[in-house]
Amino acid sequence: MPIPYPPTPVPVPETPMRALASLRRPRMPALLAAGLLTCLLAACGGGGGGGGGGGDDTALPGTLLNTTVLSQVSVGLLRDILANDIPAMAALPPAEREVLTAEVQQSVRLVAFEYVTTGPAGDTRTASALAMLPVSPTAAAATVAYLHGTSTKRSEIPSAGDYGENVPVAALFAARGRLVVLPDYLGLGRSNLPYHPYLHRDSLAAAARDALTAAVELTRRQSLALDGQLFVVGYSEGGFAAGALQRRLAQAPLATLALRRTMSIAGPLDLPEAVRITLSTDPASGRDSSRSIYTAFTAWAYQRVYGDVYARPGDLFEAAWANGLDALFDGTKGADVIGAALPPSPLALVRPGVRAAVLDGSHPLAVRVLANDVIDLNPLAPLIACHGTDDDTVPFAVTQAAQARLAARGAVLTVVALPGQGHDTAYETCLVRAAQVFR
Repeated sequence: MPIPYPPTPVPVPETPMRALASLRRPRMPALLAAGLLTCLLAACGGGGGGGGGGGDDTALPGTLLNTTVLSQVSVGLLRDILANDIPAMAALPPAEREVLTAEVQQSVRLVAFEYVTTGPAGDTRTASALAMLPVSPTAAAATVAYLHGTSTKRSEIPSAGDYGENVPVAALFAARGRLVVLPDYLGLGRSNLPYHPYLHRDSLAAAARDALTAAVELTRRQSLALDGQLFVVGYSEGGFAAGALQRRLAQAPLATLALRRTMSIAGPLDLPEAVRITLSTDPASGRDSSRSIYTAFTAWAYQRVYGDVYARPGDLFEAAWANGLDALFDGTKGADVIGAALPPSPLALVRPGVRAAVLDGSHPLAVRVLANDVIDLNPLAPLIACHGTDDDTVPFAVTQAAQARLAARGAVLTVVALPGQGHDTAYETCLVRAAQVFR
């Protein structure tokens, strides 16, 4: 059973030093194996399954339902990670590296929590998230929302504790005195939505905004003071989610947190352009099936949300891959398994006539993609896109298109281009950049 997060600090298990340091963020398509940090999962029993029912209809979005103390990570380990396990740190000029390293002063407590949010149909749902809390802060904490990359497996999420993306995030943000909030998203973790509405703008925005509201309540119970500043950073799908959250906050600001800056790392900020490139060009990496995974996941998820993308999978996908999508995206399979079941190029996955109809805007998939645009409104706060120029999963041209669209409306997207870096290799470089500018 979950245990309540206590009103005063209590001893919790320390994370083994090298066990956590050995973890790195998941790579597509080869994700990290789960279960490496068993001490983190001992208190909560691991990730939950997906029920079919809704949440408590009387609870408001953002209501904190329960909490689970997972573990505490020592400041010594976090300094060690920063020095030895984040290669992008070594690439910094010595003076900049010393500034970030000197700011690592906090051990970090990992707390999983569940909360109320809104599902794709506007219904009441529950979701899960992880909070990283500095143990003994000397000043009011800024808040960082970290939005993770694509996960096809329900259990490979931040609140599992041993999720690879948690490692640099803890070292770069929480250990420097920030509260970090990492939503699992709807349909992942212990959410009671039975599927993940992949790249669905409003679901991602709701899950992130409501996680922040619940986390503020958690910090109130812990007497952790917040300074009211909010910074948002997301990677890949999370880069898209960062845009979705910024858009939502422009429409419905949080009462206690003011957005200061947002960074999208290798995210499809211009989703229509990302789909256009995906369905009109072969990936240069040849055998990398990431684009096929994202294409199938998006179409399948939009069909679950809207019900009008196709009547049968064979209407959109080639016959060899039309069957079995429900089984592939049932939340139990990693990207390595899904990628092996799909062709390496979306051009072989999607029927030619469908591709043509999507590209000219007449297909229902194109209509739904446009309905999930996250840059149709001007940014509420400074928006940064950090992206490798050799990214073949989410091509750099997608960020360039987003910048051009916003510039045409008089808005600014600051682009940090990383020459020669790809989808994975840009990740930690961009995360270090975020740590430097989130002040």
